[in-house]
Amino acid sequence: MFKKLLISIVTIMFIASCATPKAIDVIQVNDQIMTCNELRLAVETASLNEDIAHSNKGVTDANILSGLFFFPAYFVTYGTSIHAQYNASERKSHLIRIYNNKGCAKPRGQEYQEMISATLVKLENLKLEYIKGYIDEDEYLISRKQLLMEFD
Repeated sequence: MFKKLLISIVTIMFIASCATPKAIDVIQVNDQIMTCNELRLAVETASLNEDIAHSNKGVTDANILSGLFFFPAYFVTYGTSIHAQYNASERKSHLIRIYNNKGCAKPRGQEYQEMISATLVKLENLKLEYIKGYIDEDEYLISRKQLLMEFD
């Protein structure tokens, strides 16, 4: 019984030490049919994924476990983090090109510009709350989506 428990614990720790960040696809099926607001949200989501991938390259619990239990997994995690960060960055570029091609970035009136400025301040404050740990990732994404939906 004790031997099975010990083997299970070691196996779980081994698997956890091999955890790597998820790289998003640069081009996705519905990209071309997204509305301007959906594109903005997708750009923000890609930006968040880029930040998460970047943070996975440092000293994290998963990276420490990698070093302790299966040292080569640390390099796999680091390499995958770089790949995930690159893909997120390329996705943002791809979405911005679509956004510009659709004419979403046409100049608007003063009232619209003021609304954008206010929303950008809110988005920055929201990002700070997420970075400081006051809100979790789900709350962050939902709040971002709600702020960006105001542009409809």
